[in-house]
Amino acid sequence: MNIKFYKPKSEILQQYIEGYYFLTNKKTDSVVEYFTFPNNFSIISIIENAQIIYSENRGMIKEKQGAPFLSDLICHYKKPIKLSYEGNINEVTFYFKPLGLNAFLNKSLCNYTNDFFSNFIPFDDYKECFTSIFKENEFEKKRQLIEEYWLSKLIGFQHPFLNNVIADLKNIENDYSVADLAKKYGVSRQNFTKHFEFNLCKSPSDYKKIQRFREALKSQIKKSSKDNLTSLSYDMLFYDQSHLIKDFKSLTGLTPKKFFKTISSKEDGEINWLFV
Repeated sequence: MNIKFYKPKSEILQQYIEGYYFLTNKKTDSVVEYFTFPNNFSIISIIENAQIIYSENRGMIKEKQGAPFLSDLICHYKKPIKLSYEGNINEVTFYFKPLGLNAFLNKSLCNYTNDFFSNFIPFDDYKECFTSIFKENEFEKKRQLIEEYWLSKLIGFQHPFLNNVIADLKNIENDYSVADLAKKYGVSRQNFTKHFEFNLCKSPSDYKKIQRFREALKSQIKKSSKDNLTSLSYDMLFYDQSHLIKDFKSLTGLTPKKFFKTISSKEDGEINWLFV
């Protein structure tokens, strides 16, 4: 298997898309399996000539020539997902920043997903365009076509408070509760939660839990010497070390110590896999 990750060349798209990767797997390759872990991105995977066999928190991607166009949206998983690849597979996967995908859609994000993997065909020309892109042999031309397509669909996204809330939660010096944030922006907690579920497909508490986990992950991966768990708990505003361990087990299935020994990272810890 070969995976190449890229940041968008377009400065405009960089505001909305964290990055995208191209994955190729050959029939002669051994079956590859890996775990991917919860994040707050909206993820779109487009795969050519393949089928996905779904089960709870697992996807098996197998070559199937002549299979229907496959485009999936994943944006509300809270457990590790185990993925496996078998046969000749070509895939492009996009990681949209929190709220980023909303800037390209006519309806709230929740209207496009209701399951673990949701079939995602948001535009009339979407299937035709990406089918054509897969046929492009020149790699840089392929990237150009992809970015031109997303730019052509950009309509922007305005919200009275969610963009500011996302910034609040990313700042590790803050330790806002959901009630604190609802009060800060002058809405009821119930209404505050509905806005998260409509536009991010997760509750505020789940978003906060995943964000804190991701910030801890980036902090550890960037350091040449790893912090002990007590220090990491304090720095990332976990209540204590047991809170840190509980969240890591919930989101990865592993203790922090074992997780950091085995993780593979792309782009400063934003996207992570554990190969098995």
